[in-house]
Amino acid sequence: MGNYILQYIGDGTPDVQQVQEIIHTCHLRIVDDSLSPRTILLELAEADIAKVRPELGTEWSLTPEKEYHVPDTRRKIKKG
Repeated sequence: MGNYILQYIGDGTPDVQQVQEIIHTCHLRIVDDSLSPRTILLELAEADIAKVRPELGTEWSLTPEKEYHVPDTRRKIKKG
């Protein structure tokens, strides 16, 4: 299971009813919908991606979530 970003890339405003139907039909779990309906963070298995993509059409983009390591910027005392 991984997190995927569902993002609307079409013109105008996405249809909220259509978004809810896609999520319900494909049995997707919402992780974060604070930017809904344009962007939603979903949890799904890699095997389910092939089932979900045809439902989305060309107006939606589904990309894996990337995690970045934040470097430690604290100053260190050199012992000497």
